[in-house]
Amino acid sequence: MAFKGFDPNVFMLLELNKFNDSKNFYDSVKEEIKEKAIVPMRQLAEDLGKELYAVDSKMQLNPTKMVSRIRRDTRFSKNKELYRANVWCMFMRDKHQWNYMPCMWFEYYPDSYSYGVGMFRTDAVYLEAYRKALRENGRAFLRALRSLEKTGAVACVESFKKDKPGIEEVSDALKPYYNAKNIHFICSSNEMKNLIDGFIKEELSRAISAFAPMYRFLLEIGETLIENGE
Repeated sequence: MAFKGFDPNVFMLLELNKFNDSKNFYDSVKEEIKEKAIVPMRQLAEDLGKELYAVDSKMQLNPTKMVSRIRRDTRFSKNKELYRANVWCMFMRDKHQWNYMPCMWFEYYPDSYSYGVGMFRTDAVYLEAYRKALRENGRAFLRALRSLEKTGAVACVESFKKDKPGIEEVSDALKPYYNAKNIHFICSSNEMKNLIDGFIKEELSRAISAFAPMYRFLLEIGETLIENGE
């Protein structure tokens, strides 16, 4: 079944479930949450499958594995709340099989939603390769940056405090991104009617096309590392 939009009551339902923080309450609304929150998200992911495949033919496109769970894994977290009120869908390769891969995503909360593209998992090896790519192919990064900025996406950069070696080799336009230890680009909105009337599918379709150059720029870095045995 194709995605038609989210039930307008789902946002309050997720908030109420989080507020009660009770397995008994969750069990009483579990099927309703699945019907109104999880199934439509899977339908949305499936509808976007062809466009995502065109970006990366090795992307994980099984909707049941792309969509988050409502029950939180609290084993290694100080936050012991059992349930979340947000739901997300990851557009990326299987994180258990591929290191250094980028991701795109879509996520909604009871009062807002966002989508974006960026690094998923980094370490010193990946970041060194990333900086090398900026030095050697900075124009491709800037072209990708211009593409995603057309969607209104903004950069979120977590940077090292000290400049990394080689920063003097890149243009001023690249310098804000060179020292990144993590970077992603995100669009956010509180126009929840876009989720209810199904317009979000068209919005995400445009975003996938605009985000593709940045996804591929980051993807090429990871693939090169894997080919070199890193």
